[in-house]
Amino acid sequence: MNSFDAVIVGAGAAGVATSFFLQRRQISHVVLEKDRAFSEWYGRWDSFHMNTANWMNELPGATVEFAPGADRDALGTRADAIRYFEAYLSAVDPPILEGIDVEAVKQGSAQDWRVIAGDTILVARSVVICTGAFQQPRIPSLSTQLPGTLPQMHSRQYRNSEQITTAQVLIVGSGNSGVQICEDLARSKRFDMITLAVSGNITVPLEILGVSVFKIGKWLGALDARPTSWLGRKIAPADRGDPTIPPSPKQLADIYGVELVGKVTGIDGSRLQCSDGRTVSLENLSIVWCTGFQQRHDFIEVIDGESVFDLCGRPIHDRGVVSAAPGLYFVGLRFQSTVSSHAIYGVGRDAEFVAQHITGS
Repeated sequence: MNSFDAVIVGAGAAGVATSFFLQRRQISHVVLEKDRAFSEWYGRWDSFHMNTANWMNELPGATVEFAPGADRDALGTRADAIRYFEAYLSAVDPPILEGIDVEAVKQGSAQDWRVIAGDTILVARSVVICTGAFQQPRIPSLSTQLPGTLPQMHSRQYRNSEQITTAQVLIVGSGNSGVQICEDLARSKRFDMITLAVSGNITVPLEILGVSVFKIGKWLGALDARPTSWLGRKIAPADRGDPTIPPSPKQLADIYGVELVGKVTGIDGSRLQCSDGRTVSLENLSIVWCTGFQQRHDFIEVIDGESVFDLCGRPIHDRGVVSAAPGLYFVGLRFQSTVSSHAIYGVGRDAEFVAQHITGS
């Protein structure tokens, strides 16, 4: 049984950034990763691009900038992200163990925590959960009512248009993933009909009067707004998904001829029903579910679960610090302290705050 001051679960941006700050404070720790560091970025589709400007995609302790040589207000590619994260991993050199699937994190009675992964048991005073806001694909239960022969995939599984062999495609969800994948499919010119079921996200232009909207957001304090503030509630209301960047669904319709329908609400025989009264035929159709992700924290076992997690299973915390379970922390949660906490831009600030709390400094 190995003992550490802290165990970090997850080696994405949140986990490696937290390790950087713990190393600076000489806190003994280990980072556990079930796959490989930054694995989610290697699995993005081929044409993926960032939704934030290059200057926003930099982490504490990095020795190179994101997409060096490119316009700082431009949107980097999947290749830019992978190169940056590989360089960041080398710079921080965290004590990471890859291929370790954490099965349980258990709160002990002696102000300690046990992290269990197969035959491996680690004991620590603190555990930092850095598994991110995009853990488990969220797919509507309606998908199970569809014919077994109808091809379906989640956005996490999508790589390029060659995966889809039907003449018709339905993309469900018009967040950033849905819009990007829809445009990728439309550009391939391989399909008779592409339909996008819109989900009500607001599209924000990349520039306003020639000035980057990300710079404007920084100047106005929008990127650093607390989610409970007036501005935070305007930017990311609870009843609507995150704002997206162009192209908007209307632009996809105007430029590529994409058919727009309302949210998918049910199935009637051989057709899907939508909230605007329109229907989509299941004949020769594939579906790409761009319906987001959900957090999964059922592997965390605490003494007083009702004080640690709300009715939706979300941790009850203050900037990632769970007061009802001393020694339990989170980094990388959606809206953890600001509206950008789950993005690269905001994760470093939360990682530093948690590291300071662990060390009491």
